[in-house]
Amino acid sequence: MSRSDFVYDARVTLAQRLSLAIGIVTVLCIVALSLGVRQAWSQAEEERFREQGLAAFERAQAEIQSQVRQLPDLIGPLCAHDPVVDSALVGLQSGDLDSRRLSLSVRTPELMKALRLDELVLLTSAGEILGSGHDEGTVGSRAPERARSMAGEVGSRLRLTEPLAVESWCVRPSPRDAKLWVGLYAARHVGPTIESVARAHGLSLSLSPPLGADSSLVIERRISDLDATLYATASRVPLANALARLDSTLIAVGAGTLLLALLAGLVLSRGLAQPIVSLAREAREVVRGEPKPVTTRGGRELRALAEAFNQAIADLTGLRKRLAATERIAARREIARRVAHEIKNPLAPIRAAVETLRRLRARNDPAFDEYFDEATHTVLEEVTRINNIVTEFTRFARLPPPNPELMDAEEVVRRVVGLHANSGAKLELEVRPVPKIHADRDQLVQVLTNLIQNAIDAASSRPGPTVWVSLGPFGDARVRFVVSDNGPGVAPEMRDRLFEPYATTKDTGTGLGLAIVQRIVVEHGGEIHYADRPAGGAKFSVVLPVSGPTLLPEAPPVTKTGT
Repeated sequence: MSRSDFVYDARVTLAQRLSLAIGIVTVLCIVALSLGVRQAWSQAEEERFREQGLAAFERAQAEIQSQVRQLPDLIGPLCAHDPVVDSALVGLQSGDLDSRRLSLSVRTPELMKALRLDELVLLTSAGEILGSGHDEGTVGSRAPERARSMAGEVGSRLRLTEPLAVESWCVRPSPRDAKLWVGLYAARHVGPTIESVARAHGLSLSLSPPLGADSSLVIERRISDLDATLYATASRVPLANALARLDSTLIAVGAGTLLLALLAGLVLSRGLAQPIVSLAREAREVVRGEPKPVTTRGGRELRALAEAFNQAIADLTGLRKRLAATERIAARREIARRVAHEIKNPLAPIRAAVETLRRLRARNDPAFDEYFDEATHTVLEEVTRINNIVTEFTRFARLPPPNPELMDAEEVVRRVVGLHANSGAKLELEVRPVPKIHADRDQLVQVLTNLIQNAIDAASSRPGPTVWVSLGPFGDARVRFVVSDNGPGVAPEMRDRLFEPYATTKDTGTGLGLAIVQRIVVEHGGEIHYADRPAGGAKFSVVLPVSGPTLLPEAPPVTKTGT
């Protein structure tokens, strides 16, 4: 596998992008759905708690209100007709209350049990407790504040002090003295009622604000007509545990869904990407120089793309031929003009030498033999010069298009450098690993040979002539050859004309070498640049694509693609 193929495979492919996109969308959908389900379930639980709380409030309120209404009806008749109240009032009026105290204290608890009360107190208008059904230790003591609160009509109310209770009272005044009375105080605790309602609804109910409200669900409601607030609470721990179980279930379901989505996405993405990968591979083969039409399988769009690519290759190849023909015509015209100019220069000394020889011969001048060698030598030198000009022109005009093949660039560089090892200049070679490239081996050898020979000629004018040659990767899919020397460099006035035909500063040069090099490099789809070497001298850089020339010498036949 070449380096370019390795770099291409290392990138994120279309299949990977599609799989990643499907995975991301799936994760987002799972997260959104999970959050929505979790939120909806949590809200549903809280709403259920609220509904339970409201139902509990309604029932608790009804129970308490029922007791508030019923307790006065239960206590009122006792004050009017009960023997215990009668005995106490008679004793209070006659002054023999002491003889009745024991009987009253015993009968009060019995009366409380009979009426199913939680508290029952028998007391006088002076606040003296004659009997107590729930606390016998208070018998004989005084409770003047309670006596004052009981003065008046029968009443009922909700007692908010512990223990919470519905309390009611009644009094029976003496017929002789309205200020003298005996009364009953009764209470029925509401705690058991509230607890019963709470258990029935799975809640906790209280008339006081709950502690640790942050860790509980709490709702409150004002109980009408009782001047009290009832609080319903439920621990958040069961809700949190249920949410944790729900989260675990959602995670498991989400992981399974994501795995299935990734597998499905991988299968689908491979099915979508495989025709594109095949089309890209065939396109690279066509661009590298294998003139055959690309084919593809897949949707209508891919088939249309393949047909458009084949047509584009045909059009570009035709355009390349037309441009090449136009360039050759223009180049030949320019070179013909330059060749004519170059040939006119040696023709003048040749003509002068021949005319001189004819004059000397016509006069039988004794100097004829002496001048003959000099004249013929001049003629031969100028003829050789003309022959070199014509040969270089022929090479430039007949330079064939590249015939690329897979080759080892490092082996070519080492071979060319080895051929110039005894040229009189020191050659230093630096090679870094590069992939094999598609190029015309002979033309690449010609490029390197020309650049190295020019560098050796330039460096030979300086002491310690040295030429540096390097080869290494350049970007993702290109290689670079660099040839530099420690010579005088290129004069500023020549840099713009460096690659023009017949642009040279050498006495014996034709100026076609760098023009040929540039043409070879360009036809390989590469670039050539000149720069001054920082320490002095010239530096030529040649960059070639690993895949070779980007256009075919012949277009592939345009045919319909496969399905």
